[in-house]
Amino acid sequence: MKRGAVVGIVGGIAVLALAAAGVWWFTSRPPTAQAAAESYLRALETGDFAVIAGLRGDDLGADAESLLQDAFAGAASYVSDPEILEVRVDDDGIAAVHAEALLGDDRHTLNFTMRDSGDGWELTGDHLGVLQAEAILTSAPAGDSVWVGGALAPAATELRLLPAVYEVQAAPRGILAGTATATVGTEEPVAVTIDAALSPEATALAQTQVDAYADACAAATASVPDNCGLRVPWAADLAALDSIAFRIDERPVLSLHDDAAGFDATGGVIVATASGTTRGGETASFTYRADDWALRGSIRFSGDDMILAVR
Repeated sequence: MKRGAVVGIVGGIAVLALAAAGVWWFTSRPPTAQAAAESYLRALETGDFAVIAGLRGDDLGADAESLLQDAFAGAASYVSDPEILEVRVDDDGIAAVHAEALLGDDRHTLNFTMRDSGDGWELTGDHLGVLQAEAILTSAPAGDSVWVGGALAPAATELRLLPAVYEVQAAPRGILAGTATATVGTEEPVAVTIDAALSPEATALAQTQVDAYADACAAATASVPDNCGLRVPWAADLAALDSIAFRIDERPVLSLHDDAAGFDATGGVIVATASGTTRGGETASFTYRADDWALRGSIRFSGDDMILAVR
């Protein structure tokens, strides 16, 4: 009985293995160009990037591939009601696919090519659309990046994207406000310009950065720190300075320039206590107070960051 049970189990495994091999042979056969095109259009419709990636034969490079995926994942909407109108295969194994689909409120042509790789039909680079977007703030470029769907992308650069409707946002988000909608197909390149403006939260976020900078300026030191808007006249009372201790009574209050190119933080109150040696050779400390402490500088936007530089 025990021997028979072992033989039966082994036999069952063999049958399952053969069945699995049959399934593998069936599903791995090269599909027709028509079937591959239909699979691609279904994936565009459902937002299934994994299926699209399996059909793509070209590698755009790590950064461009990541942008392609993240932008598509965050698209505002995908194609709907796709329809293949014609599939034409030439003698070199290249299939030209002519299709249509609804993108947003309008029906668009989707033309793309596929090639027979020997293992199946795969998409070539011709299936991607092109978008170029930038944000403008007071007649000048706002920054070096924009958000396209779920991707932070370089501004004023041709971006290769899958057909979809994308929301384009000024970057940094939360600091610059401004959006536009881009319908990207394969018909022709799309260009989008966003009219950006400082968001209501921008001043508070910049104030947080200035506060942190002011706190760093007020750290104990052996000399007056540069680029901190501080002047401590210790030389009027001391021959040699050993240390300076600061106490902030009020931090400077920030205001952003209308063109977001610079800032002024004014009205700060700071007390400095300088310790050292007097001209008579004695150890002494003197306290100085500034009621007009100010920090001023420039602003630039890089990636999803606002960078303040104090001058």
